[in-house]
Amino acid sequence: MKPGSVLRNARTLCRLSALPLLLAGQACADSIGAGAPNVANASESRHCGANGETAILVLGSGGPMHGGGRGSAAYLLLHEGRPVTVVDMGGDTPTALARAGVRTDRMGMLMISHLHPDHVSGLPDFLWGEMVAGRDRPLTLVGPSGSATVPALDTFLERSFGADGAFPFMAGLFDGDPFELKTKTVDVDARRPQAIAELDSLRFHALGVPHGSTPALAFRADGPDFRVLFAGDQTARLEAFTRFSADADILVVHAMLTPHAANSTLADVVALPGDLGRQASEAEVRHLVLGHLMGGRDGEDDVWSLASMDELISGIRDHYSGMITVASDGRCIALRRDSHATRSEH
Repeated sequence: MKPGSVLRNARTLCRLSALPLLLAGQACADSIGAGAPNVANASESRHCGANGETAILVLGSGGPMHGGGRGSAAYLLLHEGRPVTVVDMGGDTPTALARAGVRTDRMGMLMISHLHPDHVSGLPDFLWGEMVAGRDRPLTLVGPSGSATVPALDTFLERSFGADGAFPFMAGLFDGDPFELKTKTVDVDARRPQAIAELDSLRFHALGVPHGSTPALAFRADGPDFRVLFAGDQTARLEAFTRFSADADILVVHAMLTPHAANSTLADVVALPGDLGRQASEAEVRHLVLGHLMGGRDGEDDVWSLASMDELISGIRDHYSGMITVASDGRCIALRRDSHATRSEH
């Protein structure tokens, strides 16, 4: 089937579906379209969660090479209108938070999926800003254990902010000056969900996921009647993650590749479209958000998702018929909760 016909069928499916619309204030057909702008309007990002709903603010929808001018993949989770946690902290993420008018001092936790530069290079800038601004509320920092080639979170922090680190003038963070920095290193080899925090009536868990030789985590937030997941960089072939994401209201995945990458070594590190769709279908995910979109220089490399969004979505649609949203910087994705929904632990 041609990509165009797949998209037309997907729109028809969306219009006729009896499933509740999970994206507040947005037409279903528009949310599926591959032609989403790189950057949402400023008003959308600054008013995200303003009505007290649970929402995800896309702080960045790109990755290395910043195809189309997209920022590094990162997300802010808001609950009842309050900022709760940020997932990842790329070099431009602090700017995205400031541009959206987020009061980061009210945020209790920062979750780092893995220690690649596009996911963590903004951490010194962010923490330095919190120090300069006089933050006094504790901040919990969650991240992965290490490997032979990649340091664990606590080692990374010591090398960055310790007395002999890159930024020794920030060493007060280890002593609670000017605010307490709590750290939690999650064992990625456990291959089972691990409880990491309870904040603002939300329960957070992490799960180690395969990302080549780099230790990586996926994160889940459970509310009383909803479930939101951030898959992070992974291959989307781990059965434990399918169970972890079961019955998710929103699953944010990183869609870097087109089907042309099937015979590339990239497919051993990050997900192919078909695997994203297959896993979302098996987990009975209601709404799939496509982030970490990538493009090569001048669009010459057809393995990257931005080279052919139609082929990306077509590959997903071969297996998944639920709602799809293409992320863009500053986009607000609000959740309409089903008050009768029940959630099981996996």
